[in-house]
Amino acid sequence: MEQPLQQRVAVITGASHGLGAAVAQHLAALGARVALIARGEAGLAQVAADITAQGGEAHIFPCDIADAAQVQATAGRIVAALGRVDLLINNAGIPAPRTFAETSLEDWDSVIGVNLSGVFYLTRCLWETLIAGDAGYVVTISGTAGVRGGGSPAYGSAKYALTGLNHAIAAAGKEHRLRATILYPGGMDTGWRGAPIGVKPRAETMDPQEVARFIGRLVTSPVEFVVNEAVLNPIATPFL
Repeated sequence: MEQPLQQRVAVITGASHGLGAAVAQHLAALGARVALIARGEAGLAQVAADITAQGGEAHIFPCDIADAAQVQATAGRIVAALGRVDLLINNAGIPAPRTFAETSLEDWDSVIGVNLSGVFYLTRCLWETLIAGDAGYVVTISGTAGVRGGGSPAYGSAKYALTGLNHAIAAAGKEHRLRATILYPGGMDTGWRGAPIGVKPRAETMDPQEVARFIGRLVTSPVEFVVNEAVLNPIATPFL
């Protein structure tokens, strides 16, 4: 495999499983030195071991991205260890109660903290290094709830708000040739909310490895243009 990301540094949140792990593995295969963030150290260690076994370079940084102080410290450790950050994949997210009546004040704070505030915290704390290389890229994973909303007030609100945050990142970064893309993926075969993996036909659920390859194509595309937004859905349900 060609390695167009040779020696570039990519930070991926929610990297201990699912799409985050798939993205980390793919970007490492493209030559990136990857920094893996999640709350669970054991899961991160396993993903890092898999990457290393394939000849890639991976570093783990356990962190709760909803905690601003932890994020600031972790960002400092990443730059100290790897020298720079070129790519940031804001992937971490947690589910929320589905209905308004089920959503407690604590639920709201938890979901907004991870799914929205954490994206801002880490992007802001890495901002100076992201713009320093004159070709940075920030990819933020939302979901179709970011386009159509849904019954969950906390989850839907966070995902809607990520669109505005992505626009702000793109506007602030354009003079530094930093690109920003927000993705709205539909159903992926990642076990989200405890769904069994590998049961649905491929036409009804997306393989996270294929979504990771799509992200790889984005971040290796020519710097003269950017895909601002993209909705990804299984072929069986192509419309929102």
